[in-house]
Amino acid sequence: MMDFDVVAFQLLNGLVWGLLLALIALGLCLIYGLMHISNLAHGSLFMLGAVLTAYACNTLGLPFWGAALIAPLVVAALMLLLDRVLFTHVLGREIAVSILATAGLLLVIDNLVLAFFGGEPASVDAPLDGAVELFGITYPSYRLAAAGLAILVLLAVGLFLRFTKYGLFMRAVPQARALAAATGVPIARVNALTIALGGLTAGLAGALATPITGAHFQMGLAILAPSFIVVVVGGLGNLGGTVAVAIIYGLLRGLLSVAMTPTAAEATTLLCLLPVLYFRPRGLFGGGA
Repeated sequence: MMDFDVVAFQLLNGLVWGLLLALIALGLCLIYGLMHISNLAHGSLFMLGAVLTAYACNTLGLPFWGAALIAPLVVAALMLLLDRVLFTHVLGREIAVSILATAGLLLVIDNLVLAFFGGEPASVDAPLDGAVELFGITYPSYRLAAAGLAILVLLAVGLFLRFTKYGLFMRAVPQARALAAATGVPIARVNALTIALGGLTAGLAGALATPITGAHFQMGLAILAPSFIVVVVGGLGNLGGTVAVAIIYGLLRGLLSVAMTPTAAEATTLLCLLPVLYFRPRGLFGGGA
């Protein structure tokens, strides 16, 4: 007989993971939607956020919340630099160019992290002790706090895109880049902001995941396939669809974890989502902002 407490616990785990995945995929979707660049190094930004958080806590002695604030900002600053030295030069070129360039960037980031921080997995104590009674089960307080913070950030990004000048630019440029440039929209600045925002959300997801999963220089590889599938199934460039599919992905993965190992649940979830593209090639929610 199925233990409903276990099911509820795994569904909450899936929801937490889905929200963190939404943070990662959101940046990937923004960068593709605005610049049509498939950033294969995006998972490495998630990894970098986690590794920097672990290093700041364990070596520098910073409190977790301070480290979780600084690490995403460092990742965002790195992305601003990379925008100048890499992304600007592949913008507008064939998709194969961006794939090869960002694949190389993935290798560079992962190997630099290995060289500077080592290959041993690092763990960080959760900043919140204890658990909360929820739906008849006891669930760790920190995971709920991480989920709540992820929701707040997702809402903040949505409000930014809808109600600010640069948010309007970021939504308008993909529709008519030449017209936007002709009307005075600072395209280069909008591109840089998009790149930085993508790095910030991915780095934040890594920071929030550190007390749950630990940090390791190869953890970005594991998140890369789910991130791309969520973006494609949600509808390329559709931010709302990306977030919705990320949460569906997390819940399905959590439910399958009741009866399978985590690896098998991950693989089965991906296999469940892929056939969607056969029936809806433009994704569940279609392309667009």
